[in-house]
Amino acid sequence: MLVGKLLKPHRIFKYMKAGSLASNPNKLKIMNLLIKRELTKEKIVKSTRMPGNLVNGLLDELVKDGFVEEKEGVYSATEEGKKALKSLKV
Repeated sequence: MLVGKLLKPHRIFKYMKAGSLASNPNKLKIMNLLIKRELTKEKIVKSTRMPGNLVNGLLDELVKDGFVEEKEGVYSATEEGKKALKSLKV
């Protein structure tokens, strides 16, 4: 007997990705900054007070997951990133 509905594979993947965001408070801190405005890596380091190498690794992961994009050294949240963050605030 099934309890509830089964999620389609693409929806499961979407929630798994949002879960990877939720599992790391430092990623959430960066995402909350980037949904407000575009920032350079240096400004993210200064705003979060996290070590540069940590911010660098987290930004790499956020870009890889499709939550953040980088153009000419400036980072911004993608639509997917904004949706994932919004889904966590429900």
